[in-house]
Amino acid sequence: MTGREALSALGLLLLLLGTPGTGCAPPRSRPGIVLILVDTLRADHLGAYGYSRPTSPSLDAVASRGVLFEQAIASAPWTLPSAMALLTGRLPSGHRVENDGMKLPAGIPTLAQVLKDAGYRTSAVVSHIYVSGLFGFDRGFDHFEDFGLTRDYRFEAGREPRAEAVTDRALEQIRVLKGRPFFLLVHYFDPHWDYDPPPPFKTRFTGPYQGTMTGSYQSFSRYIQPGAELAPEDRRHLVDLYDGEIAYTDSQVGRLLEGLREAGAGGGTVVVVTSDHGEEFKEHGSLGHGRNLYDEVVKVPLIVADLRVKGAARRVAEQVRSIDIFPTLCELAGAAVPPEVQGRSLVPWLSGGREDSRGAVSETIRFDAYRKSYREPGEKIVVRLEDNRREFYDLVSDPGETHNLWKEKEGRALILEQALFSQVDVLAGGWNLRWSSDGTPHRFSGSVETDGVFASLMPLYGETGRHRVVQGRRIDFDLEGVVRGGGLSFSVEPPDARVGFALALDGREGADFVQIGGERSRPPVTPFSFAGPLRSDILRRPSYRPGGEIGFFLWKNAGGSPSDAVDLTEGMRERLRSLGYIQ
Repeated sequence: MTGREALSALGLLLLLLGTPGTGCAPPRSRPGIVLILVDTLRADHLGAYGYSRPTSPSLDAVASRGVLFEQAIASAPWTLPSAMALLTGRLPSGHRVENDGMKLPAGIPTLAQVLKDAGYRTSAVVSHIYVSGLFGFDRGFDHFEDFGLTRDYRFEAGREPRAEAVTDRALEQIRVLKGRPFFLLVHYFDPHWDYDPPPPFKTRFTGPYQGTMTGSYQSFSRYIQPGAELAPEDRRHLVDLYDGEIAYTDSQVGRLLEGLREAGAGGGTVVVVTSDHGEEFKEHGSLGHGRNLYDEVVKVPLIVADLRVKGAARRVAEQVRSIDIFPTLCELAGAAVPPEVQGRSLVPWLSGGREDSRGAVSETIRFDAYRKSYREPGEKIVVRLEDNRREFYDLVSDPGETHNLWKEKEGRALILEQALFSQVDVLAGGWNLRWSSDGTPHRFSGSVETDGVFASLMPLYGETGRHRVVQGRRIDFDLEGVVRGGGLSFSVEPPDARVGFALALDGREGADFVQIGGERSRPPVTPFSFAGPLRSDILRRPSYRPGGEIGFFLWKNAGGSPSDAVDLTEGMRERLRSLGYIQ
């Protein structure tokens, strides 16, 4: 795009959005709400966030008319849990739709449900299966358009609609919805791989290239894993194509907003633009997204433009979270925020005020990576529960998160970890496996497996790399030289899925050193398992003296309401095998 073209696009968007003025109080009437969710969109690849390439004149125009949040943090590094967090106002461990095959619990309200109950007409146009009714995203929408993606979905079929088709359907809905308060969710998938923008965007940023990268998943899939080295020219070409996808999607956002104006709905509307996650291009060794929690995948754009208000653009430096969007839109719509929502409204900033930054939690259980991060402005920890490793980064001196300062900053890091786990409940409804030595060194080893999936994991010992997760269904552990104790806490979905234990002391399996529940009963055989409703005794912690007696001790915490249980079926998992994400 030439400089003249970029200025022309900016002028068009400013015209349809309204010219900035001196500012006025928002009217009392409830606004229309358009939530634009652009998949896989890095904040640092937009002009409004300082990117040198002209990838985003339309989005930059929205930012010039609204409030841009410089530090907005997504709740997860991939679409399913992150988009669900946005639309429930809960962290992934709170809404519990954290992996393939899980569907939103019936007792958790969605943004669409709340707004519909408040008198809004609700509509959605989505373009990928991970934002579909298969997982509960359709709940509360009067109209939900997913282009038939849930019917016999195959990853390799490439059935995701391009942004032009999404905009066409969204404009149809705008024409239907106008005239009363409405909520419209528009999801664009295009920046996600495959990186294959249509002409003329396909060559907009590419230079001479003689390599084999086409932008298709098949062409670069062998380089996704850390340690698979990618040539600099190949990486540059992938980024060029990715930027072309952003520019193409941006052009369709511009068309959507122009159609909003032409339909007569623009002047009374709040437009929110954000993303579910970013994308990695080998900054930390990987390509794509899903496993890591570094800023290239969890720092996302967030722009809120209240088209009812004429006022100068503002930038907010304080840190906020994607889960804050839910209560923000509820407040703007005059709807009550459900008490379980973990986000907090952004309206104080939208009204010209200020608040303190908010600590941001991000979570993933993707690809056997059980990781959580906690980010404050200027510093961040990453807790890798699958191998019991910790990372601490000073984001001021090291914004690329390249130097792990955990040992040097352990005191401060532990304060952040305490803040992290004060917001994330990893033990509710979970299993507790502890082991105790008798003051002399012993080896505790074994495995835990389930017919469901492990939804959370918490190692309770200091050693790193002494356990591993296998395909989300088995945990193997082996600790030698234990003189006091340790353990694992974990949860499974669904909560009543069968859980089996094979436990060994000093390499020997047996029932005589295993104590179960408050009555310290012994399993009749080993290995042993539990399934379905448990007797009340197992829901009580056995008394024991860590370091004073030897053995394994097992119990389960009481679970939550049955209405909060996720739907998890083998049929659903099998239907998603072809996605290419699951191992």
